Amino acid sequence: MEEQSVAKRDFTDDLMRALFMLLFFVVARFVSVLVTFIALYQFICTLITRKPNDNLKDFGKDLSVYAAEIIGFLTYSTDKKPWPFSPGNETEPENPEPAAE
Repeated sequence: MEEQSVAKRDFTDDLMRALFMLLFFVVARFVSVLVTFIALYQFICTLITRKPNDNLKDFGKDLSVYAAEIIGFLTYSTDKKPWPFSPGNETEPENPEPAAE
């Protein structure tokens, strides 16, 4: 009888993962469209100002990390659900303040 509940739980877990995968597949499609618009805007911005938009560059960098998290989840490389179902990456600042001695 215990084996039945374990099998049922695993099936439920698989169903939940399938639902999350479907959701993140839709999000990934939206991200790919967003990347297209960002690339076009950056190209136009670069033609006009002769340099890319720094804010958009940073956003594109963050978006690529998020897309990599989604792809990792969809391909079973990781079980960690991407944002908003798990906390975002808590990275340290690039130039940390030196410790006072």
